[in-house]
Amino acid sequence: MSRPSLRLASLVFGFLAILAIGTFAYRTEYRAADTRNWVIHSYTIHDKLSELEIELGQARSHAFAYLELQAPNDAKAVRTHTAAALEVSAELQQLMADQPRQQERIRAMEALLRNYFAALESCVRPQSCGSPDSPERRAILEDAGNDRDRIHAALAEIRSQEDALLQRRLSAWDQLYRRNIVIFGLAFAAALLLLLNNFRLQHAEIRKSRELESAQRENAESFRALSARILELQDVERRKIARELHDSVGQYLAALKMNLSQMASGRKRQDVAAFADTIELADRAIAEVRTISHLLHPPLLDELGLQSAASWYVEQFSKRSGIPVQLAFEEITERLPKESELALFRVLQESLTNVYRHTKATRVEVHLSCQNGRVMLVVRDNGQGIPPAVLSRMKAGRAAGIGLAGMSERISDLGGSLMVESNTGGTAIRATLSCEPQAQQNSPDSAAVSSSATSSRSA
Repeated sequence: MSRPSLRLASLVFGFLAILAIGTFAYRTEYRAADTRNWVIHSYTIHDKLSELEIELGQARSHAFAYLELQAPNDAKAVRTHTAAALEVSAELQQLMADQPRQQERIRAMEALLRNYFAALESCVRPQSCGSPDSPERRAILEDAGNDRDRIHAALAEIRSQEDALLQRRLSAWDQLYRRNIVIFGLAFAAALLLLLNNFRLQHAEIRKSRELESAQRENAESFRALSARILELQDVERRKIARELHDSVGQYLAALKMNLSQMASGRKRQDVAAFADTIELADRAIAEVRTISHLLHPPLLDELGLQSAASWYVEQFSKRSGIPVQLAFEEITERLPKESELALFRVLQESLTNVYRHTKATRVEVHLSCQNGRVMLVVRDNGQGIPPAVLSRMKAGRAAGIGLAGMSERISDLGGSLMVESNTGGTAIRATLSCEPQAQQNSPDSAAVSSSATSSRSA
């Protein structure tokens, strides 16, 4: 199963598990609430039984107080507590409506209550019980005492049954409470497992994306290194071709010219014109070979640096293309690193080539400066500019051509930046590099190119 499918399945399973646990927890909590209400109901019955006992005691106390003191208030209190006790008995019958056996006990106890309260009330009526020592009074009190004992026995039995019922309800409530604790624990564990599983899958996705990003970065670095190596090899090949053109083809053409000159000196007048034409063609071939050699790799770049090579190239470009070029070079006191000089010269070369081929410009400005440890080369023209679509692809890293891509890669490999700004008023290419000076070290290649340049000038 793929990772997205596994993640979806885990989410669905987790959702169903939490839904089932939540449903079970709701039903358990509903039953617990119902059990709690029954527990409160049992406690209410206990309170009513205690209240009934209190009313019984109060009625008996006031009855005996009346018999001793004959106070009207005591007689009135006996009637009040009697009515209250009967009212509590009626409430007990309503509270025990779900318990038929308890209702039978309450009804039997209520009959005893009525007999007991009737005896007490007869004793608080004037002259109803006779004298304190009369047989009638002793009989009434004896019967009332028997009824009182039977009432307390009935109350004890009712309370005993309610205590047993209360214990069962409390036990059920406690069981439901523990069940809820277990359910909530399971819900928490399920949520935690779901979270951990989702975190594991997310971590795996992040790790996979990081590995992919690392691979892409390594590929990009490999491509960049390959591009830099290709440009380096291209410069080396250009240097070799320039050297071969100058040292072989150029020397052959120079020897051909000298031989033609010697042959022309001994010929007749009619042959001199033909030899002169041949010598002129040899001069043009020599100049063309020298120009191609310098364009491939100008020897001035190795001998005198970027400014001299750029000035020579701009001058030759202006002569060959007919486009005036305005130079603005600030003096750079120290030589730049060879790689930086070569990169900036290639930017200048490619920029002027693009001006000639594409922009239809009538004026070009070239500015070279070094400030705050950075050297900047700016080539600006007044041509028709780069189309917006092509410019947007360039800024997005998708260069429009090999030349611009090569310039950007070359400058980027040296830690610099290449910016292209264009509109209908023209195009500006700005290359920026570090201008740390480098001591002059004449390598074998540069010495060979310098000697070839000297031979070229002498030729």
